[in-house]
Amino acid sequence: MHVFCYCRRCMAMTTRPLALTREDFMAITDAVYCILILVNEKGTPVYWNGAACDLERRLPGSCREIIKKLGETVDVVHCEGRYVVTAASRDFICHIRPWQIKQHRRGSILIVHESCVSSCAVQELNVVRDVVEEIDAVLEAGPTGLLVLDSRGMIKRVNHRFESLYGLDRKTILGKSIKMIMKETQIPQELLDKALHQQEHGISLVEYKGRKLVYTATPGLDRNHQMRCLVVDIQDVSAWKILWEKFKEQRKHMNEFIRKVAVLSSHSEDMVIGRSQAMQKVMHLIEVVSDVDSTVLITGESGTGKEVVVNEIYHRSRRRDKPFLKINCGAIPEELFESELFGYESGAFTGARRQGKAGFFELADQGVLLLDEIGELSLAAQAKLLRVIQNQEVQRIGAARSIHVDVRLIAATNRNLWDMVQQGTFRSDLYYRLHVIHIHIPPLRERREDIIPLATQFLHTFNAKYEKHKVLTPALCRLLMVQDWPGNIRELENAIETLVILTEGDDLQPEDFISQIQMEESEAIVTIRRLAPWNQTMAEVERKILQMTADQCHSTRAMADILHIDQSTISRKMQKYGLSLGRKK
Repeated sequence: MHVFCYCRRCMAMTTRPLALTREDFMAITDAVYCILILVNEKGTPVYWNGAACDLERRLPGSCREIIKKLGETVDVVHCEGRYVVTAASRDFICHIRPWQIKQHRRGSILIVHESCVSSCAVQELNVVRDVVEEIDAVLEAGPTGLLVLDSRGMIKRVNHRFESLYGLDRKTILGKSIKMIMKETQIPQELLDKALHQQEHGISLVEYKGRKLVYTATPGLDRNHQMRCLVVDIQDVSAWKILWEKFKEQRKHMNEFIRKVAVLSSHSEDMVIGRSQAMQKVMHLIEVVSDVDSTVLITGESGTGKEVVVNEIYHRSRRRDKPFLKINCGAIPEELFESELFGYESGAFTGARRQGKAGFFELADQGVLLLDEIGELSLAAQAKLLRVIQNQEVQRIGAARSIHVDVRLIAATNRNLWDMVQQGTFRSDLYYRLHVIHIHIPPLRERREDIIPLATQFLHTFNAKYEKHKVLTPALCRLLMVQDWPGNIRELENAIETLVILTEGDDLQPEDFISQIQMEESEAIVTIRRLAPWNQTMAEVERKILQMTADQCHSTRAMADILHIDQSTISRKMQKYGLSLGRKK
């Protein structure tokens, strides 16, 4: 090799070209101590020098084995570079150089050195070889395609993933210019130009046969900041989109779950509580209607918790961040109904604000409007309301044009609107407009399973409010369960608050509740209309107390628990006065 370099320098200094005969060429190559082998375009050796002949005499077939081993790693005909191969149980260092005639490559020149290094060097070489093999294994096992170019854009290396992406064989492309496979790989030319010529890191996304490929070009620089190679990484990100969509879907579910938890946390005191089947149905309806914008009609006796249901629907809905207005239709005078709901322009009537006023429908635009006590509206007011619901437009008093509004309506009443329709006091067309989704809240006496959970919640609220530590005793719970609660949840709430405030001890007993009732209904318990002997008067008091307790209980055992009297005594006195259980309905 050094002789060739010397000859090249000498030829460069001559003023005329040298004419070398075949004999001259053979004499020169035989004088070189290293092994020279010429390989044609088919990879077949066509000449080797004297050093190669000496090797063949010592190790027959070794030259062909060297060529074979090289061919297992690289394309001997088209590539170039330095390689180490093992043949005939020995290590050889091989340099591959192009054999060109008039800019046309005819094959390769193999310059081979037999490795004659020390044992320490051999060990170091083995370590390096192990590292190289490990790196090779990592690169081959990688999930992304890998392409390595030299500074001239010649292909030095590809991995298995690269071959599978494009259906190419590394043996056919190694040593060739990247330009030869640009069409097959669709690597952006601009990306390569910037990396090869400007040494800039680049990234590009390309649609390739229905898949999305990300090309990343990274220049490899030496210690002098000169380019040694260019590494192009190819990632198929088609699956990423599917994973991203799944991630977004999971994140949507997670955010919805977090929202529901936040709703439950922020409105825990107003939350609808119900173990009964009737309330489970109500809670299911709340969940369903919260995701739509349909009009909802909520009915139920006074105190059943209609407004609590409305609040739940609002806070669970998609309009929870929009306005939420509540109107008590029974509290608005008929002459002010139109101006309050629809608003008015400046100077519309005497006493009107100079700047005018927006009505409730305008203020609730994009949000929710509660029409409470809808059954109290007059027929004239019902007609005006119906027009707004049908057209989704409001016209201020004194205005020349209408304003479009997007409002979700929720109506609530403790009256039977259908009966009012039959009686002619409520418009049927308005009734059907409101009766899209109907939620009826049953009275507390029809869902006694909910009494104790509600009482417990109210007790917790008032304990915190008044800094108390009151506890419901089992006997009081049994008494609460048998009450009729005509005022429903509101009456139960007031009763628990009164007990928390007025009861001295922490354990709330039945007598505490009875004394509360006695104070409220003292005249109904015992009324002395005339003077009578002591025994007769006390008997009357005893009879009335027993009757009041019996009206609220369904067993003598429950009465005994409430009055702290033996069950046998209760039975005897009930028989004495001719009383029966549960007479009150």
